Amino acid sequence: MKLLICAVLLVSVALASHPINKEIVEEIKQATKLWTPTDPEENIFRFHHTETLVSMLGTKIDHERDMEVGEDMGINDYLEEGENSVPSSFDSREAWGDICPFNIKDQGACGSCWAFGAIEAFEDRICIQSEGKFTTDLSEQHLVSCDYVGMGCSGGWPLSAFGYLSLMGVPSEECQPYYSGQTGSAWGCKSKCQDTNDSNKRYRCKYPWMNFTNKGIKAEIMKNGPVETTMMVYEDFMSYKEGIYHHVAGKLLGGHAIKLVGWGVEEGVKYWIMANSWSENWGENGYFRIVEGNSSAGNSGFSCTPYAY
Repeated sequence: MKLLICAVLLVSVALASHPINKEIVEEIKQATKLWTPTDPEENIFRFHHTETLVSMLGTKIDHERDMEVGEDMGINDYLEEGENSVPSSFDSREAWGDICPFNIKDQGACGSCWAFGAIEAFEDRICIQSEGKFTTDLSEQHLVSCDYVGMGCSGGWPLSAFGYLSLMGVPSEECQPYYSGQTGSAWGCKSKCQDTNDSNKRYRCKYPWMNFTNKGIKAEIMKNGPVETTMMVYEDFMSYKEGIYHHVAGKLLGGHAIKLVGWGVEEGVKYWIMANSWSENWGENGYFRIVEGNSSAGNSGFSCTPYAY
């Protein structure tokens, strides 16, 4: 009997320590009306090990390093707010959604969010610049496997990702499909397409960009399209369903990179609009909103200017 009781207690502790649990969900429901959590039995991450969830958060967040690397790249206006005023709300999907797809992707069980945020913003910007003529899906896998400043599925730096895009470029998704989400490994940088009949053309950008001001980031999005940004992820974020997220419960899990597409205000609460890379089955059809200002999200922006294609 004692052994049975101990076993039950151990199972209970294990379940409670998993980021997806009833205790956190109940705490969220009682603490805030701004956002709604997903019930544990409906959560897409309910069968993932804690280690797997943590491994998905591979972004390295270090603004001092970013400033040093940025200066080496010739970026010295990262505190520039821009001259033009910005509206209280803006959504890239509404501005350019009739010509650009704004796809939601799935990074899988790999800490490749830093690469997904960069590639997704880059794709949108090429589409916007080409007025909808370019909608090619680009290869996150190439960036994950070949950007040696990053560490593949173990994480990377958004600014370095755009540095790679400007120096080397990436091929299409058709040329080098994404596999790290299934394998958890980024081993094997390939110089040629998986299918030798595919074009090995590289898509590059110029002028890597970085900004650490809300106004500067907003002005850039309105002018040229989405940017990549970063945030710190806590356990409760894994249970997000809808609404304007702010941290309520749970411990810190790690750094995350996402695509920032816009901002808005609801009942006096300012928020950012983000595109996650956890599939359309998560959050608000793959997107989420998060409080602007009083959070770790959206206080940095990274991008670059595409060449004409």
